[in-house]
Amino acid sequence: MGIKDTSTYNMEKDYYENLQEGPRFMGEIPPWNSKPSFPFIGQRLNSPLGIPAGLLLDSKWVGLYASLGFDILAYKTVRSHQYPPHPWPNCLFVKTDMIKPHEPPTQLVAPKDWEPPSPRRVTITNSFGMPSLDPIRWQDDVEKSLGLLKEGQVLIVSVVGTFKGSQEGLVEDFIRVASMASEAGAPIIELNFSCPNITEGEGTIYTDPPLAGWIAREVSKAVKGIPLLVKVGLLLGQDLDTLMRAIAPWVQGVVGINSVSLAVVNEEGKPALSPDRKTSGVCGWAIRQCGLTFVKEARTMKEKERYELAIYGCGGVTEGEHIRAYLKHGAQAVFTCTGAMFNPYLALEYKGVMEPQTNHKPLNYQSPV
Repeated sequence: MGIKDTSTYNMEKDYYENLQEGPRFMGEIPPWNSKPSFPFIGQRLNSPLGIPAGLLLDSKWVGLYASLGFDILAYKTVRSHQYPPHPWPNCLFVKTDMIKPHEPPTQLVAPKDWEPPSPRRVTITNSFGMPSLDPIRWQDDVEKSLGLLKEGQVLIVSVVGTFKGSQEGLVEDFIRVASMASEAGAPIIELNFSCPNITEGEGTIYTDPPLAGWIAREVSKAVKGIPLLVKVGLLLGQDLDTLMRAIAPWVQGVVGINSVSLAVVNEEGKPALSPDRKTSGVCGWAIRQCGLTFVKEARTMKEKERYELAIYGCGGVTEGEHIRAYLKHGAQAVFTCTGAMFNPYLALEYKGVMEPQTNHKPLNYQSPV
């Protein structure tokens, strides 16, 4: 059994197969007690650890990871209409050292049949393109997901508007899909302003502060009373400062980072995923310094300007010490996607319920309903 087989997401199958079959998981889930003492947007949660939008494809995935002690669960980004994923393959292992935030490489290599040395050193490239089910289906499933949470846990529904030729239309669609999430009972809504695998307007909103602020303002008026988060990519220095000024009046938190967009090639130097996907999101172990640097800079700007804005860290979290490092750098909560994908016991290890595991085997898991 290789590292690939330890993943709850089956990299050998496409998005729809993983959605239909649900997560793979093997092992007992030991009992653990709820201790809602951690503050999070007006609530008390069991811990500051969660999973960002991406891994939790539907309620089956939410149910598994809630039972495994992840207390902040972000439902995979949804749209106001059905939207297809990019073709398989969607995930490949990438061979790389730690990426430097101010000096990222021009490209990385995804060697055929290569695997990382352990689940805690996994770096992948992923390329899905923010697919979505029809709203009727995902709204019903969001309601089901809410019923699977334990005491001291919260669900975030991530949304994105679809760019159809004009910024006005994009803003209107963000309002539309956020309103749908509100109707489904979302206690918190995330505006996904960053997707490295979308070449159209919605994938790079975080690099356009006036547009980001416009969307945040209009959505906040439309879903008045529901806290809003914004998800962003790697942005530093003056660019980050400008973005935070634009969104701070309208949202309650910012989540960063959503992978690092890079060219990923095979050993022949050709695009590793497909000829038309020259760049894709790189996530996992190798982007931790990028995420930590983002959090540190965002915290400094927040304190200087006295923003009422929470900073949530994400990127490269594969061990308990990584969670503690993010909190030390100023993150008020920490999200892990690739880490949770290859080590589903990570939250229970962090809470001290389990000793760190060395081997995990997959098994079909049926969520309680």
